[in-house]
Order: sequence, then structure tokens, then C-alpha cells
Amino acid sequence: MARQLRASGGMWLRLGETQVHVDPGPGALVRALSHVPPCNPRELDAIVLSHKHLDHASDVNAMVEAMTSGGFRRRGSLLAPADAFDHEPVILPYVRRFVERIERLEPSAGPYRFGGVELYTSLAHVHAVKTYGLLFAYEGMRVAYMPCGRFFDGLAADYARLRPNVLIINVLRHRDEMNVDHLSWADARRLVAEIRPQVAVFQHFGTKMLEADPQRLAQELEDELGLRAIAAYDGFTLDLDTEVAAVGD
Repeated sequence: MARQLRASGGMWLRLGETQVHVDPGPGALVRALSHVPPCNPRELDAIVLSHKHLDHASDVNAMVEAMTSGGFRRRGSLLAPADAFDHEPVILPYVRRFVERIERLEPSAGPYRFGGVELYTSLAHVHAVKTYGLLFAYEGMRVAYMPCGRFFDGLAADYARLRPNVLIINVLRHRDEMNVDHLSWADARRLVAEIRPQVAVFQHFGTKMLEADPQRLAQELEDELGLRAIAAYDGFTLDLDTEVAAVGD
């Protein structure tokens, strides 16, 4: 985040007519508007935080203002773990009035509904703040996002129960050399092998992961497991229907 070796603006999902911004970290608003074609915040149906760390949430207030035209159009949903609102909050009180609905996410909960999408949460991750995985379900497509957190027994089984077609997984470390609450590449390989999505997308790379060549690592995993494995890059776009259909059952 600090050196912006990779952008930290989060993810923009288009699921049918429903648009969702997930984890708007530093640069989220600028990245959205500079994308070609631009991602228009005034078309968002929801903003969702997996957790409140600044690399995932620092632009949430700016995105809420943009979604609601500076508060003049009260609209949209804002969903986040309770501590993003209640304990050392990152979501400022004044912007909460701008949205139509606020939901405090709980672990292993859902569906939370907005537009044509249902959102489910994973069990709590092992991380310094309240952190939950997110599964977005729309017309038979199921996209899971595994954010930051340490590997632990039961993590793979919890995501497998969600039956994701696509798994987006944050992989900070190449090797577990610093004993931090983040996944290593070995952890990610094990999780994907046990969850068995049709498509796995890796992101949130630290310096050592970037030096190890994420594209090469993903290709090796794809060859090993026989599923689609992709290392994301800045501005990366994933066509869900095309990629899932290409892999098949």
C-alpha cells in the first residue's frame, strides 16, 4: 500500500444490473474514475468491507459520498463488520446518513440482499480486526472473496460449503517468514486444492510474492490442479461467465 507497487483500490463487481464496490482502499475513487471505461460510483448499489484496515477501507467515506452525489441522493447499501462502525470506526458518522441501508456483517451469516445479489459471510478470519470472507451469489454464479487472515484448520471447509465457482484469494506472503496474520503461497495452494473452485484468482501480493512471479506460480498451480488459476494485476478484468464456462464442471 505505502509504495503503491500495486494499486490498492479494491474490486468492482458487476453482477447483472447490480454493481458493488468491495474494499475501497487508497485510490479507490481515482482508480474507478480513471478506468476505461470509467466505473461510475453513482451507479453503485452497495459498498462492502471485508474488514476495516486502511488498505481495504481508507476510501470508504469518499466512495459513499460519490455513490450518493455528495449526500444529495440518499441511496445504496453499506455493509461492513460492526467494528468498522462502532469501535475506532473508519466509516464516519456523517456519511452514514447518505445511504439507504446499513448492515453490520456477522460471521457465517446471510443472505444480505441488494439489487439482484445475495451476500453470505464466512466464519471469522484470524486477523487483528473483525474480518469475514464474502460470497456473492447471482443467478447461479457464486463468487467468493477470501480476504486477509492466517491459515487455520477449518478455513477450507468453510469456504467449500459456500460452493464458489470463483475464488478470489489474498496472498501477501511468498513464504511464511514473518509470522503475520496473512496467507502464504503454500497456504493458498492448499486452500484452492481443498475448496476446488472452477476459477481461482490471486491478489494482494507483498513484495516477495511479486518477486516470485505470481503469473508463473498461478500457471504451475493451474497445470497441477486442472482448474483456471489467474494472478491479478492492476486494472485486471474477469469475465465470470466466460472463464467459468471455459473450465466446465
